[in-house]
Amino acid sequence: MKTIVSALFLVFVFVTNINAWQIMPDTIVRLFEKELSHFPQEKMSIHTDRSVYLAGERVWFRVHVVDALTMVQANASRYVYVELTAPTGSLIKRIKIRPDDKGSFGGYLDIDEEQPEGYYTIRAYTQFMRNVGEDYFAHKSMFISTPAAQELKPHVVITEHGKDLKTRIYFSSETDNTDTIVPQQVLVFADGDPDGKGDHLKFRNGVAEYTFKEKEVNTSRTYLLQTIYNNKIAERYLSLPFDDSDFSVTFFPEGGTAVLSSQSKIAFKAIGTDGLSVDVEGEVKDEEGKVCTTFRSTHLGMGSFTLNCMPGKRYVAHCKTREGVEKLFELPVASEQAIAVNTLWRNDVLRVSLNRSPLNANRQDLTLVAQLRGLVLYVQPWDNSRRYIDFERDFFPAGIIHFILIDENRNILSERLVFSRQDNAVAAVTLNPDQSDYTPRQKVALDLTLKDVYGNPLEGNFSMSVVDKADVQPDTTSNIVSTLLLTSELKGYIEQPASYLKKDRKTEYNLDLLMMTQGWRRYNVPEILKGHTTETLPYPVELGDVVTGKVEGYFSASKGAYLSLLALNDSVIGTTVTKADTEGVFRFDGLEYPEDTKYIIQAQKSKGSRNVFIEIDSCRAFPQSDLKLLPPRLEMKVEHNYVQKMDMKYTIENGMRVYNLSEVLITARRKPVVETSSPYYSVSTSKVITSEEIEKGHFLSVLDIVRRLPGIIVSGTDVTYRGGTPMVLLDNAPTEVFSYDWLDVDNIADIFFSPPTTVGPIFGARAMSGAIVITTKKGFVQKNTLNKNMGIVTPLGYQQEVEFYSPVYDTKEKLESRSRDLRSTIYWNPSVVADAEGRAHVEFYAADSPVDYRVVVEGVCKNGMIISSSSSMLPE
Repeated sequence: MKTIVSALFLVFVFVTNINAWQIMPDTIVRLFEKELSHFPQEKMSIHTDRSVYLAGERVWFRVHVVDALTMVQANASRYVYVELTAPTGSLIKRIKIRPDDKGSFGGYLDIDEEQPEGYYTIRAYTQFMRNVGEDYFAHKSMFISTPAAQELKPHVVITEHGKDLKTRIYFSSETDNTDTIVPQQVLVFADGDPDGKGDHLKFRNGVAEYTFKEKEVNTSRTYLLQTIYNNKIAERYLSLPFDDSDFSVTFFPEGGTAVLSSQSKIAFKAIGTDGLSVDVEGEVKDEEGKVCTTFRSTHLGMGSFTLNCMPGKRYVAHCKTREGVEKLFELPVASEQAIAVNTLWRNDVLRVSLNRSPLNANRQDLTLVAQLRGLVLYVQPWDNSRRYIDFERDFFPAGIIHFILIDENRNILSERLVFSRQDNAVAAVTLNPDQSDYTPRQKVALDLTLKDVYGNPLEGNFSMSVVDKADVQPDTTSNIVSTLLLTSELKGYIEQPASYLKKDRKTEYNLDLLMMTQGWRRYNVPEILKGHTTETLPYPVELGDVVTGKVEGYFSASKGAYLSLLALNDSVIGTTVTKADTEGVFRFDGLEYPEDTKYIIQAQKSKGSRNVFIEIDSCRAFPQSDLKLLPPRLEMKVEHNYVQKMDMKYTIENGMRVYNLSEVLITARRKPVVETSSPYYSVSTSKVITSEEIEKGHFLSVLDIVRRLPGIIVSGTDVTYRGGTPMVLLDNAPTEVFSYDWLDVDNIADIFFSPPTTVGPIFGARAMSGAIVITTKKGFVQKNTLNKNMGIVTPLGYQQEVEFYSPVYDTKEKLESRSRDLRSTIYWNPSVVADAEGRAHVEFYAADSPVDYRVVVEGVCKNGMIISSSSSMLPE
């Protein structure tokens, strides 16, 4: 990890008033510096070649990893983990990426041909980022469509809210909402599991009624709808409509607490039951019913008002939505002890003042601190002779400035977030094609230049996507700028983050509302101010694969034993040796092999005897996704021509799509193929995870597999179902004393969860929380007793690099070939380098469609400036 000295130097470039550093109290500065040196942080942003895909396509991506303070490319962590999750939150696949020779983390995700339509999420992180938690991982939404889903548009209307949701379901044509269509068959999978059980809908006058049972609905309220229409099966994930008659409003006094007997600015945020914003208006009344002020939300459910909170009075907000739903909310109680930091941008000057009651008017023990991403930019005792402090805009670097007011004991009295917008934070990108017009299949030579606001060239590294504008609309909800400067600093879900990047007065106001209403804290600032800086981290920087364990003799640890590791893929691809310590503990460091590699570890005594036992430690489990990601409110409109074009491309490359439609339609429930011989399987059990799925999933431990079972919660080594511990049935036999670490992943034939209703009548009270049913391939053989001195482990290996294919039409035969070129992504390069003159050059060939392309570039410069541009390749 880069040293704090280099990190500070790069940030100083942006700070014009260096003299401020000379008067900062040393203690606070040193504490933050110590924290940064012990706990530097990483940020990341995900760039995909597109935001919309068809099932069966490949997603190309680049994960931009930067130092959180300086914004320069970071390569301390050797690996980035990238996961694709379904709308239900279940993991579809996980890959591990290592950097290329330029330090870039690029890779791909293949979408299964049978993947249902819906909003999916890509999540990326390093092991080191787990120290700050999942809120700060990188997330990116994308939409996956299917050709068969384009013919029907489903409509789901809730008719009765409650624990169970009663609905009316009907279908119309995608092109004409007035015509009601009844498919040949419709199945609803209420829990969203396509391999589970589905209910057949019966239609009357074109409408079906269906009740979603509370116990069947998953936490994401996502269900799967399967239709058969024109003899084609279409599956799509949909979200259950929320109760639009309910909402909540939270009020946030500026600085944290409303001040008694003083005008306080109070921001608010209105949220619906779906977690998305709700527009509200209303009045604030005191307990006597007198209207004190009115308010109205101005952006995504947020707004503000001022209120003079008087002693002895309580205030209630009477809120009403556009639909006329009314609710009452109590405002936070004002305090005469409160001192609140207030801020206001006036043109290019930030004015910072203190709002306090007369009781605190002359308090002398106050200190104002301003820090950005852990770097202290200002710290001074508050001078009561001054009403405010003015900061020029260029005093601060770009990003979120955290103002903190503390007392003489360094207790925090007030906090305020302010966004610093700087023109020099984003590089200017210029595109220079070698021609003003192109014909299909013609070679395109494109020069790009990077410059700062003063016209100086910039070195940098960026990813580049060239797409057909007629096929895919640009992603206007987020980009690398909104990610690195905004969402990566704020905790929780940010709706439409890119909307805060416009440069106008209204956007400045909306952005300040976000600063007042969104939770934030990467570092534990209260502890740092008290002198309790981070000393140890549970997740160190990952430099390579590590395998650890212990060698035992018959009666004691086998000290000094020799161990060899054999790495096997299709053949032997590597070997290494190590020696156990005096306690028999061993460790293999710096291992690095591609995916599907197995490690065979063998131990022998120092004298050559193999009469020892080896126990391999469990591989580190991956973080479970607990963050609730909300689908965009705006419905994704996929261009029909795009779907037809990409479906045709898929057919040319892979053959016709196969719709597994039986001759006789299912008339009751979809019954999955039972892939287990266990007698404890029933229609009420969960999906069976087979050995084939286990092999594809690259699970590091059996607990990782158990985590995939619906309803099962794994925390550390504890496994629970609805608060209780399920029993374990191993090869159909109950186990009293059991550890999941005893089992090898490779020895699992299948695994599923059997609910209490199935196993309870057989095992009684022992099965009150159900059972985890595990069938092994060879019968239960405790892990690593395959040979007593041998062990096998299959870690997640790195994804091997694959280059984006772009056809080359350099001969007359290729140019006149009748093979159709239907690319939607014309060109993708995860790592383009701009040299010291700020120049980069790329070449590619146009497709068969008219050359009307959009070029999107994202990355960072060597000095920490962000590279972000989305524009037409040709002048419009």
